[in-house]
Amino acid sequence: MLSLLSAFALPPRVTDLNGSSLQALLIPISRPTYKIANAIRGRFETRPVDDTRDTSAIERENQALKQQIQAMRAEIDHLQQRAGERASLGGFEEFCDRFEVTAADTGVHDGITITGSGISALHVDEPVLSSGSVIALIGRISRAGAMAAQVRLITDPGFTVTGHFVSYSAASGATENKDLTAIVTGLGKTQMVIDNLSLQDVQHAGLQPGDWIVLNDDTWPRDLQGVRIGRIASIEALSRQTLFADIRLAPEQNLMHLSDVWVMTHQR
Repeated sequence: MLSLLSAFALPPRVTDLNGSSLQALLIPISRPTYKIANAIRGRFETRPVDDTRDTSAIERENQALKQQIQAMRAEIDHLQQRAGERASLGGFEEFCDRFEVTAADTGVHDGITITGSGISALHVDEPVLSSGSVIALIGRISRAGAMAAQVRLITDPGFTVTGHFVSYSAASGATENKDLTAIVTGLGKTQMVIDNLSLQDVQHAGLQPGDWIVLNDDTWPRDLQGVRIGRIASIEALSRQTLFADIRLAPEQNLMHLSDVWVMTHQR
């Protein structure tokens, strides 16, 4: 009976348990869990296993890790980071507001949950950029609530955006190639692909792993045109149509492990 009422009688806003309002209730749990997981990942993911260490060395590392987790709670670190990011945002700072990432969607979709001062003023479809030394387009606001908002990442399956390529060399610097219009499609699990270009055109353009793809899409704000989307990770022939290229892209950062993001809340 409940299923029947949910499917045909009650409005979706009542039955949708995946909305930002419900996720907002979980922020006191998701925020510390997300940050502790990121701290542990950052501490150990690049460290090789070393079984020869003695107990005292392991205890010292554990104590240092505890201190790092406690230090993450200090807002002064965030304020210092914000000051540095403002200087590197490349002209977007006057259009953006910063928000904290409190959770990452590990289900069938690539998404994150954000919160912070001014979250209630966000609107669906507002562009979202990564923070840090390299600013890149990472998605759009998909749900907005009074206490939290959800971001659909560009790596989410079916997410599409168009762009063009930029190559870089130490001798000539950055060189734009606007002759090839690439359609970037999310594959899920932090992956993206371009499969609308012929392999011959890609080879003729001299595209190589490491080249950038930047935004060139009229459906996005004018001030965002030219912002990075990702880098070419590999170029191969498409298995189902060998005359076309299978270009796999990698985001500038792991989008599921971000600590904060910029949301473009107003435009020129």
